[in-house]
Amino acid sequence: MAVEQLGEVKRVGGWRGSPNSLAAAMRNRVPYSDARKCKRCRAIAVRGQDHCRTHLGRWSPLSPGAGRGDSRILGKLERAGLLPLELIALPVWRSLAGLPTSQRAPARLALVQAWDKRQVEPLHWAKAQRQALDLAVQPGKRQFTAWFYENR
Repeated sequence: MAVEQLGEVKRVGGWRGSPNSLAAAMRNRVPYSDARKCKRCRAIAVRGQDHCRTHLGRWSPLSPGAGRGDSRILGKLERAGLLPLELIALPVWRSLAGLPTSQRAPARLALVQAWDKRQVEPLHWAKAQRQALDLAVQPGKRQFTAWFYENR
């Protein structure tokens, strides 16, 4: 008579007795009709979510970081053609290129917002420019995760 090992299930009936068998997995599966469905397309939803893989949205490794929202706004302005070329060509814009996004993007967004007012409120434009220049003096490592226009 053979001695049973701990954790071993008797294999009476062939595959059905093994906890690792396909038959054991099929006993515990959820039927397709009872599975959680995507709220948009009624396909099978991802575990713990209300949507399928298609409708979960784009995953981005850059989403929660500081300054990412400002960087996205600058990207939208660039794609819409609303960033003035004269502003992008200024040395103050280029001097911010070596800073991390958390410092670079808010400074550049402030420059864009002050650009329209530079004729009406020259002191406001000078203040935004001075703050960006002071920030650019600080050493920082080069970030390659920025929009293409931010690396000029």
